Amino acid sequence: MSSFHERQKNLFNLLKDAEEQYSFSKSNKVTTTQDYGTIDRKSYRKLKHEMKQFRGKQSIFKRPEANIRECLETKAVPDHVKNPEKWKYYSLSDVTTEQMSDATNTATALAFIKELEEKHEDHRTEQEKLDDDIFKKPRFNFSTAIKKRSEEKKAIVKGGKVIMPEYVVGMSKKKEKKNTLVIKKQSKETEVCKKIELKLDHLYEEDN
Repeated sequence: MSSFHERQKNLFNLLKDAEEQYSFSKSNKVTTTQDYGTIDRKSYRKLKHEMKQFRGKQSIFKRPEANIRECLETKAVPDHVKNPEKWKYYSLSDVTTEQMSDATNTATALAFIKELEEKHEDHRTEQEKLDDDIFKKPRFNFSTAIKKRSEEKKAIVKGGKVIMPEYVVGMSKKKEKKNTLVIKKQSKETEVCKKIELKLDHLYEEDN
């Protein structure tokens, strides 16, 4: 036991001597921060000498000539104070709290929207009527006298004399198209009937 205590005591003594020798606490002192704003005379003179060559020359970063106060916007007089005749004053002193509620505002807004929709609908119907009147297809009512065909001029017997219709030399008489198709159909039907009759004749002969 005695040997352990001696060794422990010697160890602590050695640590104490090492701390005093290397001054551990002194080396861990907080270093003062360098002030970059201050420049010593030597560095200032050096910088001044280097910048001397740029004197009288135009810089990219030119300082504005105008004063800061001139650059800032001046406090202008409001327009409603300067020109009161252009503005209309509305007072809400006669409006009650019930009229300013959310329900009243909603109802008023809906009524206003409905009124605008009705106006738009009326304007639309009027526009459609105008369009119909402008772009309506014109109708021409022909008189019956124009539709009637002019009667053909025929020879007239008057006083035992035959009066022929007036004929203009050089004008050809218009020939009307006859219903040839109807006549052809009728003739074909009759021919078919005759052929059937001829084919059935031998039946009658056998019966006899």
